[in-house]
Amino acid sequence: MRVKYLCPLRLVALLLIAGALIILWELRYLSRYSKFARYVCVLNRKNSSKSLTYDHEPESQQAVYGKQNDRWNHSTNEIYRQCIQSIQCIVNGVPTPNCYLTQEKDVLVSFEVVRTHLKVFGSLDMSSNTFYLNHANVEVPKAHLYKHNPRGIYMQFNKLSVEKRLHVKLVTADEGVPISSQWDHRGYPYPIQIAQFGLNHFSQLITSDKSGIKDVQNNSSLMNEIMDLDLTVSDNVLHHWSNGKRLNKPNNSLMLSARNVDSSSRSLSITPKLKDWDYFIMVGRQWTYGSFVELLVQWYPPKTADYHFNHRPRRSSIIYNCSQSPAGRLTYTSISSSGNTVIFWMPECGKSAKLYGSVESVKLARDVYTDLVKVFFPFWKFSEHVDSNVKKSHQNNTTSYPFHVQVLEINFYINSHNATADIMIEKLRLGKAVNSQTILYDAKKRETGSTEKLLHEVRFISAADWFIHHQDKNGAWPVNVRRSLKGRRTLQPGWYSAMGQGQAISLLVRAYNYTGNLLYLRACSRSLDLFNLSIRYGGVRSYFLNQSELIWFEEYPFDPPIHILNGFIYSLIGLYDFTQVATGNSDPSVSSGVLKAQALLDAGLTSLSKLLPLFDSGSGSFYDLRHLSADFIQPMKETEHKQAKNTYQLSSGPNRARWSYHSLHIQQLRILIDLDPKRAVQWRNTAVRWTAYLKGFQSLQN
Repeated sequence: MRVKYLCPLRLVALLLIAGALIILWELRYLSRYSKFARYVCVLNRKNSSKSLTYDHEPESQQAVYGKQNDRWNHSTNEIYRQCIQSIQCIVNGVPTPNCYLTQEKDVLVSFEVVRTHLKVFGSLDMSSNTFYLNHANVEVPKAHLYKHNPRGIYMQFNKLSVEKRLHVKLVTADEGVPISSQWDHRGYPYPIQIAQFGLNHFSQLITSDKSGIKDVQNNSSLMNEIMDLDLTVSDNVLHHWSNGKRLNKPNNSLMLSARNVDSSSRSLSITPKLKDWDYFIMVGRQWTYGSFVELLVQWYPPKTADYHFNHRPRRSSIIYNCSQSPAGRLTYTSISSSGNTVIFWMPECGKSAKLYGSVESVKLARDVYTDLVKVFFPFWKFSEHVDSNVKKSHQNNTTSYPFHVQVLEINFYINSHNATADIMIEKLRLGKAVNSQTILYDAKKRETGSTEKLLHEVRFISAADWFIHHQDKNGAWPVNVRRSLKGRRTLQPGWYSAMGQGQAISLLVRAYNYTGNLLYLRACSRSLDLFNLSIRYGGVRSYFLNQSELIWFEEYPFDPPIHILNGFIYSLIGLYDFTQVATGNSDPSVSSGVLKAQALLDAGLTSLSKLLPLFDSGSGSFYDLRHLSADFIQPMKETEHKQAKNTYQLSSGPNRARWSYHSLHIQQLRILIDLDPKRAVQWRNTAVRWTAYLKGFQSLQN
């Protein structure tokens, strides 16, 4: 009997095992596809109608997987319908696409909807599968590690790079100051920008001192080993180097004679041993009209979508010419027809050379890469913050895309029509940007950093000297460009800015403290009268709602006034800086200015204390108080509340400060704690509350 049923039993067992294996095989794929389907169920519903196939597989493999794909599609679509479904969303009465409901009754909406309606900011980091959601697009300002010092770093300007701002057209080779293009594409000197440029470089100069960089005076010789320069002279060109001990002696200069030039008027050609550099510094004397220095460089342009040479180096020539452009005084640069040569004109140098036969002093302190980018790629957007630019430079600093400029040659040319004059070169340096955080631990970096320190020193003094040379009879620095604002009369060229006056004072007092030159303090003293002149008579003083005890110093002197907060506080900081540095000075003009500045400062702080609550919106701060002007009440058109360009913003009403300005307001309030201890509680409490707004907090609601 056992033998009779043994074979059928074995057959049944084999069939059961085979069936079990088939079931397990099916469950394996169902599990696989179910897991994937559950993963994709959060995807856009519109993809559910599309079949999921192995399009990347060969045709033979697709044939094998055909039936399995059918089962997979059926499974995923079934799970899709169970875990997510499309619903209609209406946001503030407006139908909005891309809304879904999950199995757990959670509503999924596009982040674009959230960003547009709630004004929040987000970023996705795929490397860590992390989505960052922030109420503001700026970092919460950190508390100052040091008190405000009129002789030290200005706010946090050591972390900025003013030259790299988008609205800075370039830095002139002549006076060494930035030219702005915000309101006129041709460019114009803007006192606020120039003052911030000087304060930026002064603050970086002070930072470099604290980092242990060697004194610039010890590293200024052309023949110094730190230069890493190799003199290569053309066949028929003679040059002479006189050794000397003191830098201010003429015999410690490289003498170039117009009687010893080659056929192209070149007097000297220098080939650096090392190629990669950031900065070029040259200080010379007795330069004649038309003399110039030329840098032959190789560099990699910034990565842009419309430039087809992005991945290849480009050779260019930069010329700094002691003459005025044939096209006129407002032409700062010219590009050759080939597009490979740019000339930076130096009209003031040329003017003096024509008048006196030569120029007493010529100073060039150039960021070579920025010079190239500003001219050839004027719309390229640098980061204004130093840390971001350093990070960006490291990203570009690869063998295929180096960030530094390769300086191939430095050539000096003398105007051959003036054969009796010799020009002198007193300082000639190439240098690299140095990270001050690591400079203390690397002696070679300290030596290289001395060139960077010299660059900051030259630029800081150049900016301060600009304010000495361009102060007008009113003791002020006019803005020679039109400025328009809706609902106000346009400011014609020649208007003044209280913020420009204040930041100029902050720069000049630091220049005085650094050099001991009394001219800087006297210029500060002369600048004070403008603060007492009403905006209706060309000054910067206004009154809130015509109340005589509520004075305001206007950044833009529109009439009716708009009362900008940050510009007013900047002017108060300037007044404070002057009173602290100039107090006790025996010069009559300076001592009388101290009394004026103190009276203006006291009145301004009193007014600010009373008006500051008006700048609190409950969730942020107002940029100005134009909406409270009795003379400025405009009816809003019915169409002005409609959505435009994915934003919901009215065309009138209060002018809220964007988060970067709100952050600036917080920094300024923290400085006021040092300036005005009497009202420190008010400044501190306001700063704390406004800091909370950056994190999404709001004021009380009834």
